[in-house]
Amino acid sequence: MARFDNKVVIVSGGARGQGAAEARLLVAQGAKVVIGDVLDNQGQSLAVELGPAASFVRHDVTSEADWARAVEAAEKLGGLHGLVNNAGIYQPAALMETDDALWQRHIQINQYGCFLGMKAVVPAMERSGRSAHEYATTQRVGRRAGDCRRSPPPAC
Repeated sequence: MARFDNKVVIVSGGARGQGAAEARLLVAQGAKVVIGDVLDNQGQSLAVELGPAASFVRHDVTSEADWARAVEAAEKLGGLHGLVNNAGIYQPAALMETDDALWQRHIQINQYGCFLGMKAVVPAMERSGRSAHEYATTQRVGRRAGDCRRSPPPAC
């Protein structure tokens, strides 16, 4: 039995580079993957390469509607058991050469996109039998399922 048999994972930014490598590795370990990206041709090509264990959805991580579509695609494959919150950009510029638009683009994709992803997947993961704390790997060990939904979260 492979490590990810019967598991479904969303990989944001999955069309190329690190995201594509993660999608390939997950499929090799038995997972089904939803490849999400704004790079349609590369994402569709990767899904074809990976076969029936993969599907592609056009996915702008700054869009709640796109996150909902990615989660829906995962649930059609058998639930949702994990997220590789991989999408991101890096367009370096010197401080005085960085305009507001570039700064905001980094914030939207690299931070807000991750936030939307975490928020979107937790209910579906819970429906698939995963607890919220299993997803929130940056949280302290020992939180009970559902603590990610509480505001503010309890101290550990």
